[in-house]
Amino acid sequence: MKHLTLLLACIAAHSALSAPLAYTTSWLGNTWGYGDGKWMQQDIQALRVAADGTVYTNSPWDESGAEIAAYRNGDRLAVAGATHGWGAAGGDAVTSNGAYLYAAMSIGNQNGGLTGADYPPNGYTWFGITRRSTGNIAQGAPFAGGVGNSANASKNSFLIVDTVPAGTDAGIRGLAANDTELFVADQYANRIIVFDAVTMRRKRSFDVSSPGRMALDSDGSLWVITGALTGQPAIAHYAASGALLGGAPVLPAGTVPADLAIAPSGDLYVADIGPGQQILPYRKTATAFQALTPVGTLNGVSHATAGTIEAGRFNFITGMGFDASGNLYAGQNGEGPRALNSASVGSGAVLQAFKGTSRALLWELDGLVFVDGADFDPGAPDTIYTGSKIFTMDWSKTPGKQWKYTGYTVDRFAYPDDPELHIGRDVRGEPMVRRLNGNRPYLYTLDPYSHELYVHRFDAAHGNIAIPSGMFAEGFISGGYPANQPAYGEWMWRDLNGDGRMDDGEYTGNPSTSSTVGNSFIWVDAAGAVWFGTPTSGIRQMPVQSFDRFGNPVYSYAAAKTYAMPAPFTRIGRVLYVAATDTMYVSGFTQNIPYDASRWKEAGPVLARYDNWSGGAPVMTWSIALPWNTASTPPVTTVGVATAGDYLFVAELYTQKVDVFDARTGAAVGVMTPDANVGGTSGYVDVELGISATRRANGEYVVLVEDDARAKILMYRWTP
Repeated sequence: MKHLTLLLACIAAHSALSAPLAYTTSWLGNTWGYGDGKWMQQDIQALRVAADGTVYTNSPWDESGAEIAAYRNGDRLAVAGATHGWGAAGGDAVTSNGAYLYAAMSIGNQNGGLTGADYPPNGYTWFGITRRSTGNIAQGAPFAGGVGNSANASKNSFLIVDTVPAGTDAGIRGLAANDTELFVADQYANRIIVFDAVTMRRKRSFDVSSPGRMALDSDGSLWVITGALTGQPAIAHYAASGALLGGAPVLPAGTVPADLAIAPSGDLYVADIGPGQQILPYRKTATAFQALTPVGTLNGVSHATAGTIEAGRFNFITGMGFDASGNLYAGQNGEGPRALNSASVGSGAVLQAFKGTSRALLWELDGLVFVDGADFDPGAPDTIYTGSKIFTMDWSKTPGKQWKYTGYTVDRFAYPDDPELHIGRDVRGEPMVRRLNGNRPYLYTLDPYSHELYVHRFDAAHGNIAIPSGMFAEGFISGGYPANQPAYGEWMWRDLNGDGRMDDGEYTGNPSTSSTVGNSFIWVDAAGAVWFGTPTSGIRQMPVQSFDRFGNPVYSYAAAKTYAMPAPFTRIGRVLYVAATDTMYVSGFTQNIPYDASRWKEAGPVLARYDNWSGGAPVMTWSIALPWNTASTPPVTTVGVATAGDYLFVAELYTQKVDVFDARTGAAVGVMTPDANVGGTSGYVDVELGISATRRANGEYVVLVEDDARAKILMYRWTP
């Protein structure tokens, strides 16, 4: 009966919040918000530039299905489709000729759930090429022997190149085409296969070690990046027949070629994703190659002032090309081409078009965030951080135009141990920006599901780069990273020598906690104290003890303080401590609505406020039922909690709503949902810390919500 009573109360509270507030919806991190039906894809793994300036892109995954897309003059023309779901995925290469678009992709069978001629046998995956009409890339261009999903426009337009056991990466890494032949870099078999561009019948093949990107020269010869996935990439020159030709340029030491292009001038251009981060042009002479002036700033985005975003500071080019007028196009993703067996989705897509090879930017498209939260810098109210990026706001502009991408905080060369580069994808995605140690900014970030907390510091010498400073882990992390971590129990790391690397001797273990801290929600308050809302063992606080000579915050397990599980909770979902008022907010589950393991990421159905939390006698000021109805379709559950000023903001997981409560009384105030500016929709808030809020000096509240559907952060602006 109690369960039913509280469930009805939750439903009633949800109804009370149904009245919308007077607010506006905006976004940051993507050129388009989806109100016009467009979004910029979240990753670019390869691109092809047609003579008229149409840019075709490809990537294995875009959350909303824009793996393969076409752009021109700063606009999105089309999405290919049929590359997302039902066994289909995009790929790592793309090319075109006058009639067809050819793009790498894969087709699986969802663990045997998809059967028939359209899908590989159970336990296998097809890697190959989808062929589309350049007049309509959403329409397959069928051919004899082609396969493809008979239920959509891609029927009979997929060429199987390799059939491999499921879990094997046989992705095609390079494509090139003219009107008669299609060249396919089959890295799985260490060969280049040549197909008839019209019939798609195999004509010949020749051996090449781990072939990657390719470029066809005007004389019909083929430039190839060899050793693309071996760690020893180089450039080789082949006749169309497969005969190895001499005369490839000698690249500077440290160069890591990622793509090749032939300019209308006939010069060969090489995209370097080594420390140089430039495009290297070479002019063919009768006897050798003459190196020309590189394109772009030396060291790219890492050039001083490090992390500054401006045209010509490249950040890991994944594809480039020229139109017939000699204009240069460059796609970047902050990581470079996908590594073998990697599920990488990049660190944000940037597509730029330049006038010739100058720094004059013709247009730029951005899809910068994925599974990425955002937070305000309390010391710079017009600055917003995501896990790896900095945005500067101009609040006077129209929705979607208020943000400017101004900083990138990752340096892969200076700090190769940064967790961003090793654990999962976008592990820096849920930021908490705090001003500590003389008002210096610190970037604390939580992995999507709150298993580790990462600490980064900033200093004047390194610009916008977030220097790895510390880390908390709930237990041993499998996979070989970080090296030398304690083998059992929770642990923390601090950068004792200031080099930003996780060296042996810099870890502190705490095995006595066993698994009691596992699956905690981790929160950092304004004073830098780290709070663990353990599932069933209460709430633990680890205050900052001091700052070492490098500026790293110092924490101690011995100084930790644990508070008993506060009534009425039996399982904690979220904790949020406001140091200025000694107030603790807790959400979670109770005896009336107990924890359900299928709702492991949710914040819970109950939220309570406790005052005088650390003063020795905490007082529960109020407890309220949050929107919660797991029997509905879709389910109504909560996933994120944020506070600012006099209000609390609660993000629902499946129902695209932010519920607003008065923080002083717990009273329901209203609800905010995506408006027409963002197409009236958003993706799920798919992380445990996916919402943040601030109260601006003018009294306006701004709420930021993770939206992984279309590579952006959703933003609500509300003045009570």
